[in-house]
Amino acid sequence: MIQSIEKIHDIERKWQKKWEEARIFEADPSDKPKFFITFPYPYVNGAPHIGHSYSAFRVDCYARFKRMQRFNVLFPQGFHATGEPILGVVERLRKGDEVQIRTMKLFGATDEEIEKMKKDPKYVALFWKRRWIEDLKMAGFSIDWRRTFITTTITPQYSRFIEWQYNTLQRKGYVRQGTHPVIWCPHCQSPTGDHDRLEGEGESPIEYVLIKFKLEDSNVYLPCGTLRPETVYGVTNVWVNPDVTYVKAKVDGETWIISKDAVIKLNDQLKKVKIIEEVEGKDLLGKRVVEPISNRKVPILPAKFVDPANATGIVMSVPSHAPYDWIAIKELLDKPEELERYGVTKDELEPISIIKAPGLGEHPAIEIVERMGIKSSEEKEKLDEATKIVYKKEFHQGVLKDNCGQFSGMKVSEVKDALTEEFKKTGIADSMWETTGRVVCRCTTVCHVKILEDQWFLNFSNPRWKELAKKCLANMKIYPEEARQAFLATIDWLKDKACTRKTGLGTPLPWDKEWIVETLSDSTIYMAYYTIAKIINEKNIPAEKLTDEVFDHIFLSKGNLEEVAKSSGLDKETIQQMKEEFEYFYPVDLRNSGKDLLQNHLTFFIFHHVAVWDEMPDKWPRAIGVNGFVKVEGEKMSKSKGNIIPLRDLVKQYGADFVRINIVSASEDLEDADWRAENIKSFRNKTFFLFDLINSLEKMKGDSFGNAEKNLLSRLQKIIKATTEFYEKLKFRSGVQQAFFESINEIKWYLKRVGGVEKANRDVVRKVLTTITKLLAPMMPHLMEEFWQKLGNDGFVALAKWPEYEESYVDEEAELGEQLVRSVAEDVNEIIKLVGKKPNKIRVFVADSWKFDVYKRVLETGRVDIKEFMKDEKYRGKEVVSYLQKLSKKVGSLNKQFLEKEKQYSVLKEAIPFLSTEFRCEVEVEHAEESDNPKARNADVTKPGIYVE
Repeated sequence: MIQSIEKIHDIERKWQKKWEEARIFEADPSDKPKFFITFPYPYVNGAPHIGHSYSAFRVDCYARFKRMQRFNVLFPQGFHATGEPILGVVERLRKGDEVQIRTMKLFGATDEEIEKMKKDPKYVALFWKRRWIEDLKMAGFSIDWRRTFITTTITPQYSRFIEWQYNTLQRKGYVRQGTHPVIWCPHCQSPTGDHDRLEGEGESPIEYVLIKFKLEDSNVYLPCGTLRPETVYGVTNVWVNPDVTYVKAKVDGETWIISKDAVIKLNDQLKKVKIIEEVEGKDLLGKRVVEPISNRKVPILPAKFVDPANATGIVMSVPSHAPYDWIAIKELLDKPEELERYGVTKDELEPISIIKAPGLGEHPAIEIVERMGIKSSEEKEKLDEATKIVYKKEFHQGVLKDNCGQFSGMKVSEVKDALTEEFKKTGIADSMWETTGRVVCRCTTVCHVKILEDQWFLNFSNPRWKELAKKCLANMKIYPEEARQAFLATIDWLKDKACTRKTGLGTPLPWDKEWIVETLSDSTIYMAYYTIAKIINEKNIPAEKLTDEVFDHIFLSKGNLEEVAKSSGLDKETIQQMKEEFEYFYPVDLRNSGKDLLQNHLTFFIFHHVAVWDEMPDKWPRAIGVNGFVKVEGEKMSKSKGNIIPLRDLVKQYGADFVRINIVSASEDLEDADWRAENIKSFRNKTFFLFDLINSLEKMKGDSFGNAEKNLLSRLQKIIKATTEFYEKLKFRSGVQQAFFESINEIKWYLKRVGGVEKANRDVVRKVLTTITKLLAPMMPHLMEEFWQKLGNDGFVALAKWPEYEESYVDEEAELGEQLVRSVAEDVNEIIKLVGKKPNKIRVFVADSWKFDVYKRVLETGRVDIKEFMKDEKYRGKEVVSYLQKLSKKVGSLNKQFLEKEKQYSVLKEAIPFLSTEFRCEVEVEHAEESDNPKARNADVTKPGIYVE
């Protein structure tokens, strides 16, 4: 019995040891077709958890599937230490951060180990690398561990590879130095890439236009930050937060009133800012500023929704088109005493409509606020939604009205750049950069945008580079296909990106060593390093011998082997061996990850490959798989909810195989997976059923090969075909539905149909169980090895040949026959329920021959022509006319698949023992034309008549 978790763990350890001893997952060049599959290397700042497991298990299941399809599968795994993640852990531990300490302990670190982590970032990386390897082995991953490594100078050979990569990119013109806005950590004094962030992955710099409103009778400006400068034509007032202390400051020679946060940001954006004095927000209320387009004087009014951390902390109000503005105006209009205090009349705040768009009225903001029932400026979620709806419609379909000066009649989607340029030229506007959303560095510092001079950038805006990336994408398989458009859009909008930072772990930029190659920039072509890592690790090749010339020869087929060997000090045989490994295994056949990496890592993966191998398209990646995120019991994963579950804990509690199949089958395509522990019960029960059935094979004495056996083998072929097709497209939820649930349903029906285990045909059942074991081996490798052995097979099921669809076993008649038997059984059950009594006898009637003739003739012609039928004497009876009228009502939906009359009769006759046992009474099968029972007249071609006595 395998029901106990202890026994399951014994089985897991047994097969993990056997796999390792037989080295079945180690891939070397051979005559077999290869398949190179990868999962992005994880950060070694913690151990694997349920969130990692969904993407990772998908990769392992696919690797195992391909291995059984007779591919020489290379599935290696490295680890990522670049950037701030590890230093962030160390810093938070040193600060005594309780959340970080709890997280480390959650993943199994002791107090003693945490103390060591505080002292040495390298210890952190190596500690968690060991834990990752242990946990992945415990979960049954089929990885070639000879090729593992860890990034940064911890593995100097890998750093040498990254130096070669960037020397190559620079030589080809893809790395350049320039001045660009980047997301910046003021504590680390360094750009902060996506994977160096605690919060804000995917957020980027965005340019705000600052419209300068002049304080009445002064030379002081209140610059209002906006992403929609065209709306200045509809301004009614300016908002400040009355609870905020602003500052008056000299900004490039002008005097501005701005928030304190804005001072820090503007100083980092190449502006000279000097604070003069503080200004309380409440002291600005009621004053007037001059709107710079038509010199209208508009009031300054209070709004607590104004965020001092966003742009300048001062906002212009356009109530006709901005829901937040309208609701704030409405709240003021409801308090006449407030208006009186600020010396403002209702007429001054009358909304000004400046944009017309199909489907929107004169004042879109007012209309949507009323439609959504928004009553207060505190209803932020509703206001955010309303804002998105209005802005999206106006941006894509809006046109500026006649009151917009020289820009009247222009599309909103096209006017921004020209309008901004004109406003800046006339001195009424400036700009500053913000983040598209909150970004927090791994060191816990809130980031902002800094304009960096002399920073190194990857020139993603290069048109030729974009075209190469698109060419590569066009020839790739994308799973699911719907993700392709997102890749195309990313390639189109992707702009130059900082590829270096000043702090953190990593590889120094080879020609400017004060910079370190950042996290997302040293993780793009490392799959090529996997192909040679085995040899580097086994021979312990020193980094200094891995010269650019060596890498050029291995990866780009450049240079003379003898000269390269001589100049590097590395022997020819080793260089040639590494080159042969690369040539055999490259390119990457599939890379799979979560959808959060689509707009950065996975797209960069394409860009870097086409840059390094621009003249070798045969080395470009062949496929990318993208999947959704993971929820736990319906909720988003988060530390605050305490639902980040270590993978090790799940495996210990449920067993590796049940964790694997439960999470992998939880979703497919881009939908998020939802870990539901309750689902494991169903997987366990059905798996134990299969195990018990294997142990019961010797009890099976049946030797018949009738309709039930033919149906079972036929259905098995359909399951093989469907499962294979689903697995090929990484549709594991659908694949498990076939391989696990459908197959078990078919076996259960068969056993019921033949009258139990003892009457089953052992050879047929063994064949089915053997096939199911293969189909489930990628999902449940340990238990399926145990099944494989108990079924009397040699070797490993992990290396067994994948089941092939065999047309010779497909028997449509047998399947129709079983459907007929099932439907008769279901109909009898319904009748018994209605009658409420146990039957004494059941009579089943197969329809009259003439009904079969009529039915087939209607199917052939696709119509019911009663007059035409009446021409034939045998169809002139009242019963025939009645049947034709019945068919005429459903002629378009008639079932085209049915058994001929004699076949129906023979199948139902064969099923009498089953039906008799099922209903514990006598069963007769009769031809309707031979019976005088009125129920015989009800028998139809696709539905036999039934009479229950």
